[in-house]
Amino acid sequence: MKMLTPFRRRNLGLTETNPFDQWMREFFDNGTHADNRLETRFLPVANIAETDKEWVVSMELPGMNEKEVDVRLNGNQLVVTGERKQEKETKDKQFHRVESSYGMFERRFDLPGEVRTDGEGVVATFHNGMLEVRVGKLQPKPTTKIPVKST
Repeated sequence: MKMLTPFRRRNLGLTETNPFDQWMREFFDNGTHADNRLETRFLPVANIAETDKEWVVSMELPGMNEKEVDVRLNGNQLVVTGERKQEKETKDKQFHRVESSYGMFERRFDLPGEVRTDGEGVVATFHNGMLEVRVGKLQPKPTTKIPVKST
């Protein structure tokens, strides 16, 4: 029975200057390249729920506070913008991998139906990295019977 021989780059004359090998080594193998970070855009996830009286939009905003978030209602469209800032690096620690995402974001949600735009109709709260926006629905006016008079 023949033994399998492991693949060796040297056997094929391939060198370590292969661009893919360099990229893999810089990002995954060598933990000393803290400046070689994958750039990722911060896009918070959202959940939208509906009750009889309101729409509830919840967003996960880890590492942020209420001052870094702007919530606006433009007609039936809820617009949430903000910026998640990168933590300041200190000289006493060296990053080996950074997978957190940072940057500006904007999320727009079209809410079906008529919504209340008054102060009591829209309430935004922020607690433990979670933003919750409650947008009240306009209740349809009851049908009014109009008497028909003969002339």
